[in-house]
Amino acid sequence: MNSGFGRQPESQWTRNLVELAVSFVIAVILLRGFILEGYLISTGSMAPGLLGFHKRIECPTCDYSFAFGVRFDESADATDLSEAVLTAGHATCPNCGQSHIDVTGVPVNHGDQLLVHKDVFDFRRPRRWETVVFRNPANPGEAYVKRVVGLPGETVQVVNGDLYVEGVIARKDFATVKDMRIEVFDLAHLAESDEWQMPWSIDGNWTSENGRLVCNADIEAGATEDRVDWLHLRNWRWSGGVHYCEVSLPLSAGLSDWQTCLAELQRRPITWLTKLEYDQANEVLRLQGVMPYQMQRDLVSWAETEEFRRAVYRLGALSHMAPVTDRYGYNCSVPSPEYSVEDLALLARFTWSEPPAVINVRVPVQHEVVRLELHPLSGEAALYSENSSEPIRTGTFAVNDTGADGVQLKIEASNFDHRVLLAVNDELLFAELDFALPRNLTNNQPASVDAKAAAKAISLIVTQQQRWGLGAGGGSVKLESLRLYRDVYYTPGRRKNGVDSPYLVEQDAYFVHGDNSPVSSDSRSWGAPCVPHKLLLGKPFVVHLPSRPGKLMLGGYELPIRIPDFDRIRYIH
Repeated sequence: MNSGFGRQPESQWTRNLVELAVSFVIAVILLRGFILEGYLISTGSMAPGLLGFHKRIECPTCDYSFAFGVRFDESADATDLSEAVLTAGHATCPNCGQSHIDVTGVPVNHGDQLLVHKDVFDFRRPRRWETVVFRNPANPGEAYVKRVVGLPGETVQVVNGDLYVEGVIARKDFATVKDMRIEVFDLAHLAESDEWQMPWSIDGNWTSENGRLVCNADIEAGATEDRVDWLHLRNWRWSGGVHYCEVSLPLSAGLSDWQTCLAELQRRPITWLTKLEYDQANEVLRLQGVMPYQMQRDLVSWAETEEFRRAVYRLGALSHMAPVTDRYGYNCSVPSPEYSVEDLALLARFTWSEPPAVINVRVPVQHEVVRLELHPLSGEAALYSENSSEPIRTGTFAVNDTGADGVQLKIEASNFDHRVLLAVNDELLFAELDFALPRNLTNNQPASVDAKAAAKAISLIVTQQQRWGLGAGGGSVKLESLRLYRDVYYTPGRRKNGVDSPYLVEQDAYFVHGDNSPVSSDSRSWGAPCVPHKLLLGKPFVVHLPSRPGKLMLGGYELPIRIPDFDRIRYIH
């Protein structure tokens, strides 16, 4: 008897195909009816992790690809979501900051399609930070997707962008950090512009080569682990912003030129609109946002003294050093406040042919810095306080030897929620390191009207974030990839629930937030903030069958078609 796939009569093949098709249809009906269900996301409240209807934009300056939202929830922060705003024709790249990218001719993509495991919450309760699909309490015929942040019977509050439960900050584990982090910069996409600067300063033997950073030890200089060449974060902003900066300018040198500048501003039209002031009481020249080049040129041309001109040049350079904020490339058609974000993470992938003696990572937390030391030759790892020689944590790790491609080492570090997490090759090196919270936490206030205080606060944030660093000592290493991320920053919304004071979550119900906080309609702003357990539809576990628009030429006619977008297929944590 032949048990293989031998030739069969055509009628047998037909019967087999029919049986197979019927079995497939039955399986789909059973799965959809009892286990799985598909949902299409229309709005962007969970972007950029889960996308609603959007346009896929490729930055013309750095080739970075990002989503530009075209449909939103009722915004919690923005005051104008008119059709004119939502159909804006320009985007801003979240990677390099290039603004005024024309998107008017870009076709609209469908939102992500979620495959949802139905009724899973009939057998267990949702966990904090878990993504859920549920019926909108205000309109049960409408399905929403959000993230659970508050569980039944808990008090929850958003304070300074973080979530507090029972008065204690809710910290994320490593898997949740990776799921929620939002990319800020990718070394693989450097802007091709003489005006732009990379947000990492290069020290010592580091050089840039074809989108990678290379460090070749200077043997003659005695390069060992005692000699470390560093990369330091230097978040450079191209334009815009609401941050303040200031430079010293004595009254005796600045007042006359300042009065001249004011007179010029009164008598001629200007092409730049940026807040500039001379604080005579404190003798400082203060600016909000990045100084446009035309503004710098005008001020310098109007001034009569070199001291005023030097102050303008210093202020112009300093204005580009900005804190990381909660900007979303997805939201750039929607006006909303910007908040500074101090919770950052990095991912670095090293390769080498000659192993370095040491690789270092510096992670700032509050006003402290911890330093990770990795010794590739011995596989030993240690974590130190910056001012101590005694390790806080010790551990071991292994490198990935890929043969012809050399050795690879993937490092991930984060300081989300006042917690330091460090991983090598997707494995945590040590237990988490948690830091006590500062006593006086501010609660999601808009940018301070006190410009002097705002400038001081921003200076402290910028100085602290510049303590992020990567270093290598000895050997010859190549940084194949380097990415910077930020945490989700929960904005105040309409301050109805869980912002100005703790909110007690109802029994058998949940408090939910959207990751795209500035434009998410969620528990912070709803009249009835809690989602009853009975309205939960299930847990989304995969983005499936995403598509992008395409064109097909047929008989001289152009037909719109949908093309599978396999890059968007992914598992949902």
